[in-house]
Amino acid sequence: MIHAEKQRLRALLRETAATKAPGDPAPLITRLSRLEWWENSSSVLLYAPLPGEPDPMGILHRHPEKEFFFPRIKGTDLELFRWSAESRWISGPSNFPNLNEPDPESWERASAGKIDLALVPGLGFDTKGGRLGRGKGYYDRLLGDPLFGARKVALAWEWQIAEAVPTEAHDVLMDLIVTEERVIRPAGDLDQADWTSPPKADRS
Repeated sequence: MIHAEKQRLRALLRETAATKAPGDPAPLITRLSRLEWWENSSSVLLYAPLPGEPDPMGILHRHPEKEFFFPRIKGTDLELFRWSAESRWISGPSNFPNLNEPDPESWERASAGKIDLALVPGLGFDTKGGRLGRGKGYYDRLLGDPLFGARKVALAWEWQIAEAVPTEAHDVLMDLIVTEERVIRPAGDLDQADWTSPPKADRS
């Protein structure tokens, strides 16, 4: 029943995505940069976007004080690699031909325990932190790794926020969701001062 509902919602969100022009990620990145969690992070997991996903890649050259990491699909799991200016990209596996991934020959392999803030993509989210992925479970396995203790911040367009995302025991909830219009705080007991700070001048 839950699986069928997930598939129905995936189909609906994919249909919606096909009608949307590419969005401007700048408002999301601005909100992200005001998070106290962002200010306090030193090692950040990013992602190379698939078509329709908010693109965080502009962050790379604006924050030289941070280490950035990217995932690579290997079998049923995600491996993590540290980015550098010399890092090269390769095409993803056959089921994700539009995906750019780290070339393991030019990237340094990293442990899941190295990350302290993770930016997470998805097809859809809800205000309780539920995330709907693409059905392969790659991110759920990574985020559920006992070594992975990073705070999980989803980047999403406002149209990706569903009324409710069906969840199962293995589904990992997001700690915050950042859209172009707002920051969604699923945990009602989370102190706002812990995750956001007043606007600051752009220091880039």
